[in-house]
Formats: sequence, structure tokens, C-alpha cells
Amino acid sequence: MGGVARRSHPPSQTGQGGHQPPRLAGGTWVPLLLVSFIAAVGRMPAVTGQLTTIPTYPVDWDAVPTIPPTSTNLTANCNCDLRQEACDLGCCCDSMCPAGLSTLFTDQGTCLPQGNEQQTLKYCVPSGYVQKVNLPSSSDFYVIAQQAAEVKFFSQLLCIVDDSNPNLGANYPDPPAGPVGDNQELAQCPAAVSPPTKSTDYRYGSTVYLQYSGSSSSVPNGTAGLQPLTIPFPAFTGLCNDETAVGFLVGTPTGSKNYYVTCQRDLSALDLASACSSAGSGGVLTPQYYSNMRFITGRGTGFAPQAPVTVAIKYLNPATGNLTSVNNTVSTYNATTGMCTNVITDLNITMYYSLSNPDASDTPGYIDAMELTFVITDVLAARSPLLQNVRVSWMETQVPQPIEVIVSGNPGYVTGFPLLAGVLASTVDATTGDTKQAVSRFVEGMPIPVPGHAGACEPTSIGNVAYGANITSTCSISLTANQLRDFCTLEGTNPAKYVQTVISSVYQSIVDNKLYVGEWGDANYTNTNEWLKVSVSGYPFGNLGYTSADNACTGVIIGFDLQIVTGVAFASNNLQQKVLYANLCFKTGVWDFPEYLPGNTSRRFYLDFSTSFIRLPQQSEEVTKPAPPLVVPLPADIFYPFVVTDGAAVDTRPAVWGMLTAAAAALTLLQLLPFRARA
Repeated sequence: MGGVARRSHPPSQTGQGGHQPPRLAGGTWVPLLLVSFIAAVGRMPAVTGQLTTIPTYPVDWDAVPTIPPTSTNLTANCNCDLRQEACDLGCCCDSMCPAGLSTLFTDQGTCLPQGNEQQTLKYCVPSGYVQKVNLPSSSDFYVIAQQAAEVKFFSQLLCIVDDSNPNLGANYPDPPAGPVGDNQELAQCPAAVSPPTKSTDYRYGSTVYLQYSGSSSSVPNGTAGLQPLTIPFPAFTGLCNDETAVGFLVGTPTGSKNYYVTCQRDLSALDLASACSSAGSGGVLTPQYYSNMRFITGRGTGFAPQAPVTVAIKYLNPATGNLTSVNNTVSTYNATTGMCTNVITDLNITMYYSLSNPDASDTPGYIDAMELTFVITDVLAARSPLLQNVRVSWMETQVPQPIEVIVSGNPGYVTGFPLLAGVLASTVDATTGDTKQAVSRFVEGMPIPVPGHAGACEPTSIGNVAYGANITSTCSISLTANQLRDFCTLEGTNPAKYVQTVISSVYQSIVDNKLYVGEWGDANYTNTNEWLKVSVSGYPFGNLGYTSADNACTGVIIGFDLQIVTGVAFASNNLQQKVLYANLCFKTGVWDFPEYLPGNTSRRFYLDFSTSFIRLPQQSEEVTKPAPPLVVPLPADIFYPFVVTDGAAVDTRPAVWGMLTAAAAALTLLQLLPFRARA
């Protein structure tokens, strides 16, 4: 025992592309929080032929090896550790979390599920007395603990470690009902809740406070000017509730399944002239509403020092789906057209924190800096509701911050978590000239088009594939008879025109054979051997065919079906799910315009996209302990210190053979008893 389980990988593939994230002084990586779940409602009509840029995690090429490893350690058993090189708050087995936080979560009983308890192999004699331990090949023992035995002759010969009686399973006695025992103790009413006090002595879960720019800061030793930091959060109906306060070290979303929490903003319920205006402190839909905040660090008393804030803004073009970086923005509302410009669709708040004593539980903490990343867009009030995506994350200030990457398992996939996907990228090392390859990961996993406003196919309407969940998504393209004819005759060599528009930049990676999916839920983007290239069927395409008599267009690419073959590995009490194969099949159909419809009217034509998960039939291997031999093998020096010769045989042989017979009988008896003994 003592070895580690490893998985092998196929040879890597070739590709190109990729970029690097920005750095702080000293080489520290800055986490770049980008959007991936683009709002599917509240968009303008799509412009034909434009592609959406699907955001990806930046690639840290310094971390990418020239020759990726061919095996990976799979002995990790911390299922809640779903962020590489970052602390998952509440995950008590995450080695990246400060010791004090893990102790606090343990004391509060709020630890997230950590996986199966590690099994141990106990010695009942000192390990030096054991030459080898024969365990079945499929054994999942991976920790060896020693249990010292008393130094006595008989205790070091045999000890009972397990019995062979049938296991009838766990039995629970019928507990008594009524106000007896622990029943009454477990049903105690909580204490009355007192109104919260404004305290900037930050501790786990306490409210984060701020001031808006222009607030009076002259109140001596008081907190009258402080306000809690609130974020949009889905209420019971899914509508955005702006009264949800942010807690110290409490991230949003609270789990690691989704990158964002999404709520619906009902524009009809707002005074858009105020909500969409950046004047003053800014309306609730504008970046200024948050960038004008001054966050309290938690150091000092009263109006404590304020944390520095950095702001980054990207503009999402609602007509093309393209993302571009912008600097100064002005948000306005046009009452004539009902258009709100430069309003928030995605909000990322990153807080850098430190603890006064990282090794102590419930220790005071501080907010050292803030990063605000916005994605803004234009929206018509008539296309309400507007989807808003929000994320709040926490990073330790003193720890070099890597790229924040959320994984979907450790190592096997967790059902319902995103299917990891990305595009193969490459670069040339400026020092060595060697080519490096990595996977530029999509932030929210494998994207899939979803219907936009009124079911229309729009380049900004993008959903994501969840592992193990089959999905079918349909959206519509509206064409007149003349538009259908022009598409079929003038663009006959581009039958995937509309699929290309809605699938965005992923389309080019598909046809270039550079789309990859993660083999495991924790597939590392720096190791291409942990990723599988998606096979493509139905490409290259044929040309379109048009029949004027029927006004029908044949050979149209109307979508695709992504088929994912999955399997399981390792011991039955800790099965790990993985992807074995991925095949994307383009669908071909016929679009025709009925004769009974006027030629100047529009008809809907549909695009269909689906993902199917197929489980590989597998049979577990039953490993049993071999039966004991009928004849006990005897060592060559069994007669020591006696020497058997022809002359001495008469005196020694009866006694020796008597001892051998007794020893064999004793060993045979032990093998027949209802317990297993280990020497």
C-alpha cells in the first residue's frame, strides 16, 4: 500500500490562439471575472451574419508545460473543493482556506459535504513484523494507520481483524415518541431577535458596510452615515430584490454550481427616468450606482478608512452579441423610444480581504480593496424583463491570486454542474521557442443557444449544458417568402448561416475541430491530455437546393445534437463520473413557404439544438479473497535446531512430525473459524 491512483491520457492535439490576464506588480495574477451567461431577454433584434464573442477564462501561459503530464493524481477526497488554487468558503477540507476559517466552519457545523470518509488499514502488530499485505486489486484503502501491539509473544502471532458472519445491515431501534429524551431538546424555540447594530468589526457573515460618494463623513465616532451593501437577488418569484445584504466572506452564489445568480428586472415597475440615469449617485441600473460606493475596510472606528475601488466595464452589443471594453459611460433613458442605454446586465464584485489572525476562529477581518466588473447593454422597456447576473467573490490579499476557475467535480463530474468545454489554444514560448498548448475554457461551460425574446433566435441568447441533464432548445427565425428564396439562392454555399449566427464564435471552433470538453470534472486547462476533442459529423456541408414551384429550400442546417458518452470509475462506494466521448451531429432540414400564405407575411422557421448524455454499460468486477490452501507450506528450516540424519532419525523424527501435525491441525482449525486472522 502507499501508492496513488493515477489516470492516463491520450496524446494532445494541436491548436492556436489564447491570451494572458493582467498582472499586478510583482507578478501577481489579477482574477478577471467575465460573463458567460448572457441575458436571454431584453435584447434588440439580431443583425444577420454577426457573431457573439463567447467569453473564456484567460490562459496563464506561464503555468502551461511544454510537455503535459500523462497521469494525474486521483486520490483527492475533498468533494466540495471546486475552485483550483482558491479557497471554497465553507469547505473545511480545502487546503487553500485559512486554518481559522476551517475551524470556524467546523465549530458552527456548516461544513459542506466532503465525500466519503477515508478508510484505514490498521496493523495489530508492529509494521516491521509484516512483510507484505495482500489486498484485492480493486481495494480502495489509501491511508495506512498503525496500531501498536503489546510486546507479548501470543499477541504478535495472531489477531482478529474481521469476522466472516453475514452482514445483516444497520438496524435502528424504534425511538419513543412524545416530549421525552432528546425530542423536546431538539424542538426548542429560538431566542428573540434583536435589531441588528451597525458594526464594522467584520467577522464571518457580518454585514459589509459602505458610504455613497458625497455622504457626510463628519459624524464623530458614529455610524449614522453607513449603509449595508446590497445586491440584486432573486426573490420567490425570480424578480430582482435589491434588499439582499452582502455578508463578510459570504460569496454569491453561495455554492459553486453556478458562476452567477440570475434575477429578472421588471422594467415596468421602475421609474426608468431615474433608474437608467447616471446623474448624481446613479440609478439602480447604472454602473455609477455601485462605482460611487465607498466600502468600509473594517479598520478603526466610526467612519473607518475606505477601501480603494477599481472598475472595469464591457459593453454588450444587443444586436450583434459582441463584447467590447469601454471606459467612461453615460447611462440615459429616452422616453420617446423607451430605450435605456448602458444599463447593467452583469455585475461582478471581487473583495480582497485579510484576517487579523488567520489561525484563529471568528477572528476580525478587513476589506483591503474592491474590484467592480460590469457588463452593460441597451434595453427597450417594452422587452421587459431584463435579466441581471450577479457574482460576489472573496480573495485573500496576501496570497498570490491565480485565475479563479470553477470546476465541476473532484475529480469526477457532479451531476447538474456545467459540462467543462473550451477551445484549443497555442502560443510560442518567447524564451525557448517551444509551442505550448492549453484549453481556453468557457466560463459557464459548454454553451448552447436558447430562445430569446418571444422565442426568437438571438446572438445574445446563450444557455449552458449541465452534466447528466439532457436538453432540447428551439428558437425561431422569421422570414418572408422572398427572404427564404434569397437565402437559398444567393447563399447556397452557406447552409449553416443562421446556426452560425446564434451559436456565435463557438461555430468556428466546431468546424475547425478545436472544440474540447473536459474528461473529468476538474480537468486542468493547462493539461490538454485531460480534455477530449469533440468529433463532428455532417461537416463539410452540401449546397442548398431551391425549388421555386414549392418555394422550398433543402439542405438547411437547422441545428445540432451533442452526444456525450459517460462512464464511472473506481470503487463502488466512491464512484467518479467522467466523459468518455463527445460527438456533435449537425442536423439538416427543409424550409418551405406554404402557397396559401401571402408572400409579404413572415413565417417562423425553427432551429433545434440538443444535448444527450449516454451512459456506457459497465459491469463491476467482483474481487474475492482466494480460498486457503489445503496443504500448509512449510519452510525449509522447520527442523532447526535439529538435524535429521539416518542415524538420528529414530530419535528425532517422531517428535518433530508430532509437532508438525499439531501445528497443521491448529492452522486448519483457525481457517474454519467464523473470523479472519492475520499473522
